[in-house]
Amino acid sequence: MYVLAIDGGGTKTSAVICDNAGRIYAKVITTRSNPTAMNTQFFEMTLHELMQQLRQQNEQIFQEVSSCFVAMAGVKELYAEPIVEKILRQYVHNTALITIENDALGALYAGTLGQPGIVQIAGTGAITLGYDENMEMHRIGGWGYLFDDKGSGYYIGMKALEAVFQSYDGRMPSTSLTAPILQHFDVDNVEKLIACIYNDEHPRTNIAPLSKYVMEAADNSDAVAASIMEEACVDFYKAIKVCFDKMVWHKSSIEIVLAGGVFTNIDFFITKLTQLVENTSVTFEFKKAVLEPIGGAAVGALKQKGIELDQEFVQIFNSYWKVL
Repeated sequence: MYVLAIDGGGTKTSAVICDNAGRIYAKVITTRSNPTAMNTQFFEMTLHELMQQLRQQNEQIFQEVSSCFVAMAGVKELYAEPIVEKILRQYVHNTALITIENDALGALYAGTLGQPGIVQIAGTGAITLGYDENMEMHRIGGWGYLFDDKGSGYYIGMKALEAVFQSYDGRMPSTSLTAPILQHFDVDNVEKLIACIYNDEHPRTNIAPLSKYVMEAADNSDAVAASIMEEACVDFYKAIKVCFDKMVWHKSSIEIVLAGGVFTNIDFFITKLTQLVENTSVTFEFKKAVLEPIGGAAVGALKQKGIELDQEFVQIFNSYWKVL
């Protein structure tokens, strides 16, 4: 059995065709595909090119795809599912199953292998998603970079820039964030950052990558950076707790998957979040995903066909993903 999986966000889009053992037969990584951060024409062109590249890599197996799972940021917010399905239907067999979900669901499946739980995703954007015992979805946050997405790469990067400019003015203590951010934009003066940030690029594209410097500075005991990361952890925990409170859950523990580029130092976040947990009858098990988000989307595609997966699938999929 062959399935098609797509994982799309504000930074990049990944797609694979794989089988139920985890072997990958076609793989594409391309530009972002969040329709809230691009015009409709470019969004549709990105999907067409993605599907064409997959087909070119292995046309015979492409024609045998029986299940498609698209985990993509921004699609549900814009009610763009019909656009995505219409494009996919131009390429896959008309009997193939197609499911279109938020990218957070793929990230959850990358940690639970299709089982219920909670995912806290923090990449370019941020969202918390719970999938409970009644197979009900519960979404918290992720309502857009202008007024939400707390803890996201963009949000942390924005806080970093805020600190750099206010430190430059003398409104905040000095911070070691200034040097790496100047180097990132290849300028020698804080005032020159303005032209780098306010340009033709989407703000999230420019600002989200700065989050990595905040984590590095916090690890090196920069007080300003540490405060930003502490605030992010508090925001994550609030969203996770609210999400859990909405869920139907009777088990003694719940898996909480931390996924996305912000969680590079996974031990830092697991430690901080565990410290924030209040008295509860349910144990929160914070963990890192065992698959890349695209692997979670593949799990979703196989789940549609009633296939349950185990660690052998994880090992095979990961080995193919790294090599191809």
